[in-house]
Amino acid sequence: MAVQSFTAYSIGRPLLESLEKKPFTGYVAGIYRHSCNIIGDDGRLITLALPSIGNGPFSILIEVQTPFLSITPKTYVRASRYGLTVGNMLFIHLDRVDCWVPRLLQFPRSFHLKTSSAELLYDYTQWPEPLNGISTNKIVRDKLIARAMELQQALSNGNSVKRAVLFLAGLGFGLTPSGDDYLLGVMASLWLTRNTSSLEEIAQLACKKTTSLSAAFLKAASKGEFAECWHRLALAILSQETKPVQDAISEFAQIGAYSGRDALSGFTTHFLESRFGLEVSQN
Repeated sequence: MAVQSFTAYSIGRPLLESLEKKPFTGYVAGIYRHSCNIIGDDGRLITLALPSIGNGPFSILIEVQTPFLSITPKTYVRASRYGLTVGNMLFIHLDRVDCWVPRLLQFPRSFHLKTSSAELLYDYTQWPEPLNGISTNKIVRDKLIARAMELQQALSNGNSVKRAVLFLAGLGFGLTPSGDDYLLGVMASLWLTRNTSSLEEIAQLACKKTTSLSAAFLKAASKGEFAECWHRLALAILSQETKPVQDAISEFAQIGAYSGRDALSGFTTHFLESRFGLEVSQN
C-alpha cells in the first residue's frame, strides 16, 4: 500500500520547538474518531487531530478524510521538525505548517465579571453532576466532592494544596479522569486570574499519579498553555457579552463524555471565588 502523504494544517508551538531540539520516536497509544494519541519513548506526547478537535500545545491538526482508519495501536512513529511518519502508512509534512501559540491570555486586573456571565458560569459549579455516569459510584463521587472542596479551600486560604491534589489526580475513569479534568479547570482559572504560584506544584504532584494524556495537559497548563477551547472560553468571558459566553460554555460542556463539564466545574468554582468573580458588576 502506498504511503499517504500530505501537509498538516497547524502544529502547537511547544511541540514544534520540542521537535527542533530532539527527534521523536514512539508508538500509537490510542485511536479515536477525531484524534490519535502517540506516546514518545521519552514520555513526550503528540496528538494527531481533525479541526473539530481544535489546536493544542502538543497537537498536529490535519485535514484529511478518515485519516486514522489505516492506523493500528502500537504502530511505530517517527517525527522531526520536518515531518511525522506513522509506520509505512502516513507521512505528514511539517516544514510549511502554521504554528499555533497555546499561551492563554490573562485577564486585566481591572476586570469585573458581569452578573449575567456569573450566572451562566455558576450553573457548572455543582460537581459531579447527577447525570454523570461516574456519580453512580458513590465512593468515587464522594471522594471527588470532598477533595475538590479541600482544594478550593486551600487555594482561598493560602494553605498547602498537596493533599487535595494527590487525592484528585487520577481519580475517576477514562483517558483524562474526572479529578484531572477538575484540576485542569482550576489551573486555567489560576492562570487567567494571575494567581500562578501554585501551578507548577499542582502539575508536578498530579503528573506522578495519572495517565500520560492528562499529565501532558497538566504540564502544559503549568506554563499557561491550554487547548483552543480554553482560548475561546476566555475570550468570550472577557467580552462580557451574554451570547458568546453562553455559546462558549455550551461548546465546552460537549467535550468528551464528561471531560468538558468536569473541567468547567473546576474552572467556574475557582473563578467565581476569585477576586474577579467576587467583584461581580451589575449589567
